[in-house]
Amino acid sequence: MDHSSHVAIVTGAAQGIGRVYAQALAEDGATVVAADLNEAGAQETARLITEAGGKALAAQVDVSDKQSTLDLAGLVSSEFGAAHILVNNAAIYHSMRNDRQLDVDIDYWRKVMSVNLDGALLMTQAFAPLLIEAGWGRIVNQTSTAAYLGGGGHYGVSKLAVIGLTQGFAQELGHHGITVNALAPGVIMTEATKVTVDESVIRGLAAAIPLQHQAVPDDLVGAMRFLTGEDAAWMTGQTLIVDGGMVKRF
Repeated sequence: MDHSSHVAIVTGAAQGIGRVYAQALAEDGATVVAADLNEAGAQETARLITEAGGKALAAQVDVSDKQSTLDLAGLVSSEFGAAHILVNNAAIYHSMRNDRQLDVDIDYWRKVMSVNLDGALLMTQAFAPLLIEAGWGRIVNQTSTAAYLGGGGHYGVSKLAVIGLTQGFAQELGHHGITVNALAPGVIMTEATKVTVDESVIRGLAAAIPLQHQAVPDDLVGAMRFLTGEDAAWMTGQTLIVDGGMVKRF
């Protein structure tokens, strides 16, 4: 996909999967806004993109705060006059607590939901007018196979809800020429995963899936490129599972 005429916003772009998504979109020609609460990390992502010959702008955003998302949309509008691609990747995952639903503190539950679910809602609300004005758009929401496996506590529930959010926005935005899909990765080896998931669990999952491979962020790029390109123009409201075959759905 040639994205040379497109502006793409990637949240959670300071590191890990978000950084790789931002770099891939820049490689395809997009002007990328690397957005993250971690401003220094977002600036590093933008620097890596520009040093590689791409176009990027770093921006700080708190996706759980409506005014912050609106401010980001205003910045993008003033800098570029348009937006075309939104990748809602930001989430609470690094060093995440693994409380049971029976025990989880309600304030922590709400904090996770405010980023993982409300963040995708607020970012889409903020940027939908720009995508509608452009008459073409691609929104990709990052969910997780935790949505399908049960026992994922607050994280799994938040990611399951993102799938419902995706379907709702697909219905509302389709007639504007905007597709809204989700991508559900399995366990991806990032710094956040190494800190959050026990190493024995990671080894066990890698051994149990048909494609016995410890996935890295680059393993998701092809699916992300598909969902943001023309080959997926007749696809909306869907979730692509990219997990080496662990989850099987009919």
